[in-house]
Amino acid sequence: MKQTEKHYKDILFWENRARLKLLTDFRSLVKTYFENSTLNMVSGSYNEKPEATDAKKAINLIIINAYAIIRHADIKTYTASTPSVSVKGHGKNINLILNIFNLGRNDIEPDRAIDYIDRAIAVYKANRVVSLIRVINPFFWMSVVLKYR
Repeated sequence: MKQTEKHYKDILFWENRARLKLLTDFRSLVKTYFENSTLNMVSGSYNEKPEATDAKKAINLIIINAYAIIRHADIKTYTASTPSVSVKGHGKNINLILNIFNLGRNDIEPDRAIDYIDRAIAVYKANRVVSLIRVINPFFWMSVVLKYR
C-alpha cells in the first residue's frame, strides 16, 4: 500500500511531516499560479505570465498526490458550480483540486480551492503529536500486524 493511500490517522510522524511539506508546497504553487495569471472573462481560461507557467508545470507533477493526501484527511473538495444563465444550464459538482485550472470557466474563485488545501494542512498539523505517539505505541503496531494477517 502506498503511503498516500493511508488515512491520516494511520500514518506515522515522518509521513505526516512529508504530507505537510507536500501540501505546503502545493499551496505555495497554487498561490504563485493565480497571482501571476489573469482570468480571460470571455473564454474562462487564464492568461499566464512565465511564473504562472512554471508553477502550472510543478502543480501538474504533484496534483494527484496532493489530492490523495487531502482526501485522506477527510476533506471533501467538491463544490457545486452555478448554472449558466445564458444557456439555461445546470450546476454540476466540481472537484476544486483536480480542476484547479478550470475554476474560471466555472465562475469559482481560486481562494475556494486554497481553503480546502488549508483545511487539510490544519488536519495534519493537528495530528503531528498523535502521529509521533503512534511511533512508540505498541498497540498501534499490534493493530498494523493484525491488519496484514
